[in-house]
Amino acid sequence: MTNAISRPQNITIDRAAGVMRITWLDGHISDFVLRWLRTNCPCATCREERREAVLAAADPLRLTSTPAPSTEVVDAEFVGHYAIRLTWSDGHATGIFPFASLRASCPCAECNPNGAPPLVID
Repeated sequence: MTNAISRPQNITIDRAAGVMRITWLDGHISDFVLRWLRTNCPCATCREERREAVLAAADPLRLTSTPAPSTEVVDAEFVGHYAIRLTWSDGHATGIFPFASLRASCPCAECNPNGAPPLVID
């Protein structure tokens, strides 16, 4: 069960600006850049791809020919009362973003003066 500080009152996705805005029940507002959300997708596939990217950076001969992931959201849905699932224009839809994790990763200077931490530690 999520506590009041990590429960959203309103969520809007401004596709043109590339931002998802969450207004929390306590009135705090978090603006998440869609590119950051996709880069930090918590699904197992994306986590593994991030691990492989770290290995590839250590080996300059390792190449990849996969296209960059989409940062355009085409759909969103609640997952129970604890998370939101985003569907990206490339069809990726397995990332479930828990509200508690989003609140902890709020990119504002008040919440995280050194920048937003990752949603999950890979």
